[in-house]
Amino acid sequence: MNTASPWGEIYPLKGDWEFSWGNLYSPNMGYVASGQYFPVPGIWRDYSPEFTLQGHGSYRLKIHKTPEQKNLAIYVPRIPGVYSVYFGKRMIFANGINGTNRFDTEFLVHPNSQIYLLDSLDTELIVNVSNYRGNFLKGGIRNPFLIGDMDSLKSKVIREMIWETLLVAIIFSVGLYHLIFFASYRKDLVPLFFSLFCFLVAFYSFVTSGLQYILTPELTLDLRIRMEYFCEACLVPSVYMILKTMYPKQFGAKWMAILMSTMSIFVLSVFVLGEEELIYLYSFFMHVPPFYSLVLLVTLGYAWWQKEDRARTVFLSGIILAISMVNDVIWGLYEVYFLIPYSFPAALVGFIAFNSYIISLRFTKDLEKAEAFAELQSKYNEQLRLSAEEKAKYATLVDQSMDKGFHSLIDQLESKESSDKSLSKLKNELNQTLSGVRDILDLMHHQGGKEELVEEEMRRFVLKNPLFSHSEIQKVSQFLRIDECLQVQRIFSDAVKIGARRSGESKIFWGKEGDSILLRLQATGAVETKEEPSSLLEADLKVRAEKLGARFFLLSEPGKFEFELRLHS
Repeated sequence: MNTASPWGEIYPLKGDWEFSWGNLYSPNMGYVASGQYFPVPGIWRDYSPEFTLQGHGSYRLKIHKTPEQKNLAIYVPRIPGVYSVYFGKRMIFANGINGTNRFDTEFLVHPNSQIYLLDSLDTELIVNVSNYRGNFLKGGIRNPFLIGDMDSLKSKVIREMIWETLLVAIIFSVGLYHLIFFASYRKDLVPLFFSLFCFLVAFYSFVTSGLQYILTPELTLDLRIRMEYFCEACLVPSVYMILKTMYPKQFGAKWMAILMSTMSIFVLSVFVLGEEELIYLYSFFMHVPPFYSLVLLVTLGYAWWQKEDRARTVFLSGIILAISMVNDVIWGLYEVYFLIPYSFPAALVGFIAFNSYIISLRFTKDLEKAEAFAELQSKYNEQLRLSAEEKAKYATLVDQSMDKGFHSLIDQLESKESSDKSLSKLKNELNQTLSGVRDILDLMHHQGGKEELVEEEMRRFVLKNPLFSHSEIQKVSQFLRIDECLQVQRIFSDAVKIGARRSGESKIFWGKEGDSILLRLQATGAVETKEEPSSLLEADLKVRAEKLGARFFLLSEPGKFEFELRLHS
């Protein structure tokens, strides 16, 4: 390092380090020289077949600097497993106790400090690694140590922390926004599944970042791996749920649901397998996501071919995400990148941003449809209002003219000799005609449906008369024509006036009985009121029953009243 300028520069300590397999350095015993040199960064399973997956060893690198390089420092990266770092005989960093087997190796806590000043001209940098805990498939020094100006290293750490914090916070905020959006607009499930996907990605970004070591330094290595594995196993199913909601025709097939349900095997393994078994399954799982992603992309391409809305743009964003996923998978399996490092998290952020825009377009389109429908509904309601006003106007004119004419005729008939039977018959027929005309006019004024004419009328009567509280009123008016419903309403009104207003317990039944529709009124006790002559009401009731083609029974005594009307449905 005596030929490099440290001012504002950072250098990775890449190259061949001395490596002593099966030995751990200690200040008392010293470093056991091996004479073997291997590349760092690197994992020892790639060094030699004699190095087992689980094991221990120590690395050594000698650093020489000039007196002018006073501010030179070392940055210690995060390394899989349990490791300790020494400057000569002084230990500067350790996340646990290095052991020679699984039982002697113990993880304690991740130190927050990662930057240490080189206070000597000649320094031996020694690193002990025991990978009996954590991901034992990555034994060695996977990430490079850095050397350079201390202020520059501190700035680098701060920048990374700010970037990781912003990344997690932004993705989480996007998920929260879409969750609130779904809560206020529940007609579309896409925002709900997309928010869950964002929360999953935010948690995955946190688990794979340096923030977790700062916020949860005592979290075990096993639990960290389980959390990372859980997030990766849930990513594909969460994307599938979004696409299934957006394109149910293509992604709603039974075979695809069965295929995606097999991912539950990997999700459940997080909770049931031991640490070592889980690591082996995790290494196998790394081959799985590209296959599932290919199935989703092919189906999405089919949706594009069928000209589904925005399928092309979603397909292109999915291609970018899939390629970046393959890049990180190859790095995880073979320590090789064909794109930039950590392309998958970056592509995830882009995928979230792009598809958030697409979901916003979906909402905008739905909103435009709703506004157009509301405008049409408003015009239709206005047309109905004008039509109703016009109908009511003409009905009133007819009512006035007919009422005046009929009453004039009836008055003339009443002035004649009352013993003339033909005149009496004509008078009755005119009264019936006038009643029929009034029924027609009432139907013209009526704005509701059949239920408002019959059932609602009966319910209002029951509410006003507590003695009828045990009545049973079924919805059967839909089996009648609207003019028949009006006749039933008039018959009910006449029957109540004849004798149902009594002081004793009373009951109404309106509903189906066999093949017939039945109206039954029962009342007991003394009559409270007698508003009209019962003979006129009975005559009107008889005429209306004949119009309905119905049979009725009427019994009106001082202490008891029964009425029954039976219509064929």
